[in-house]
Amino acid sequence: MKTARSRTARPSPSASTSGRLGKLLVYAPLALELITMLRRNQNARRGKYVKARKRDRAFDFLLGQAQRRLGGHPRGRRRF
Repeated sequence: MKTARSRTARPSPSASTSGRLGKLLVYAPLALELITMLRRNQNARRGKYVKARKRDRAFDFLLGQAQRRLGGHPRGRRRF
């Protein structure tokens, strides 16, 4: 005799991304690009030889880490 197993309705993979986390993962790269463009514009306006404030350096560090995590920033070294 077969035993009856209760079936639980599992959400589809697309249904799990419809929440807040899914929206965040969709909009995060776009927001990151916009913030990066704004920072680049600010740095160009400030000049090449002006030392950035501590807050700006911290923000740029966090922005670079976020770009690396989302794959937007290449990790290769600079070449002349």
